[in-house]
Amino acid sequence: MSVSIYLNNQQVQIVVGTRGRKGVYQNSYVLDAPEGSIINGIVTDSNSFVRFLKETWGTYRLSKSDVHLVVGGNKIHGRNVEVPMLSAAKTTEYLNRELSDMGKEGSDYVVCYNVLSGKSGKKLRNFYVEMAESELIKDYVDIFKEAGITLKSLVSAEGNILSLIDKTVNGYFKTFILQIMNGNIVTNILWVDGSFNYYNSVRCFNDVGTGAYYDDCARSLSNLNQFIQAHKIEQKIEKILIAGSDKLDVMYYGDLVSAYGITAPVAIVNQGLGPNAENNHKAQQVIYGLSGLYTDGKKESNFLANIGKKEKKSKVSSEMKRNIAIVAITFAVMVVLFFGALALRMSRQIKYNILEKYNEDPTINSQVMMFDAASLRRDTLASRANSIENVLNTINTYPILTKDVEKVLFSTAKGYADIEIGSFDADNGLVNVTAKAKDVERINQYIFRLQEQDIFNSVKYTGYNYNQDGTWSINVTCTFAEGVGREGDSDEE
Repeated sequence: MSVSIYLNNQQVQIVVGTRGRKGVYQNSYVLDAPEGSIINGIVTDSNSFVRFLKETWGTYRLSKSDVHLVVGGNKIHGRNVEVPMLSAAKTTEYLNRELSDMGKEGSDYVVCYNVLSGKSGKKLRNFYVEMAESELIKDYVDIFKEAGITLKSLVSAEGNILSLIDKTVNGYFKTFILQIMNGNIVTNILWVDGSFNYYNSVRCFNDVGTGAYYDDCARSLSNLNQFIQAHKIEQKIEKILIAGSDKLDVMYYGDLVSAYGITAPVAIVNQGLGPNAENNHKAQQVIYGLSGLYTDGKKESNFLANIGKKEKKSKVSSEMKRNIAIVAITFAVMVVLFFGALALRMSRQIKYNILEKYNEDPTINSQVMMFDAASLRRDTLASRANSIENVLNTINTYPILTKDVEKVLFSTAKGYADIEIGSFDADNGLVNVTAKAKDVERINQYIFRLQEQDIFNSVKYTGYNYNQDGTWSINVTCTFAEGVGREGDSDEE
């Protein structure tokens, strides 16, 4: 008997039966793998998972030579592709090009595909094509081999379930929804007019089997309903088929589904699963595992067959190829560096010889001496010119007592006091003025007016003196601002 095993997360489905175009279900087991040993279809703890496989195969006396692995998770990428009618070799080439944007640069990939039904009359065929890293596929083979189990085929859960439904349910309905309840993951798949259109999985957060869980499952169909509306799909949904549930009340669930926008009869899937109703009910509960018993007979729908082809084409192992490539690249880099360094050394030697010859030329040396003498003379003259310019600049900062400046002194005093200009100290920019007035307050106002003039930096005065003629006098010392009197009238007193 053939054995199909489905891996996704902790819960493992094992289905025993006859493998073929019409796979026959005989028995199934749903077991929990060691905690943390499988995450999203990837074996994260190979030692504990190998022990689990050995114990399970020993307990249930399962075949070790006719075993087929179905892998879930997100490490295998796929898409729906329409391909013109081509030969098998050209079809494979075409599909490889279609998936070229999905692979990571530098990684080795293997491709697998399933032929799906298409619209009648088209000169195109529908393929669901998938890509997986070669190392990932080899890891699965090695893990099962360590447990004493030989894998005959390896497929993805997504691609294989599409192939199964396409060859079974699609013969009974043309526009329908298949909903698979697989623990806390619910998957919705849509066929329209006999062609696959939509596949999406979402996570449920309520306990499996509860009313809240089924409400989550029904709510997940709202995304599918949005897809139908966005793509203007007008065909009526004939049926909503449920797989993966052991106690679903379809009438109750139908009411939940209609509340989220899709109105169609709800039923447990059993179409194409065989004549035995009891077995069919058990089979739909492990439909992912069951899909491993179905095959279209094509080698291209099996990752192991395709990875075998790639290995036969190459007489040198991938590890040896990597080693050869590393050595070749290293040697090429060394050769390039050597010749690069040699060329740089020769180029620098040529430049050195030219410069040495130039420096030893008597004509050049004579010109250098003349240039040095001229530079020294130029620097001396420039220094002298700078000294003269500094002297002139300094002189221009000294204020001078011009007629215009005197006018400012007298115009400021007019109406307030009579003044006499005494001494003028040009070095310090000072001028002494004696002011007289009958009214002391008028002298104060005169001093305030002086302080407002821009030509003075400061105005200082001594105490007031009362004179015999009944007047008041005061001595005022004004400090000129820098350069006062240098512009305009230059006639000095």
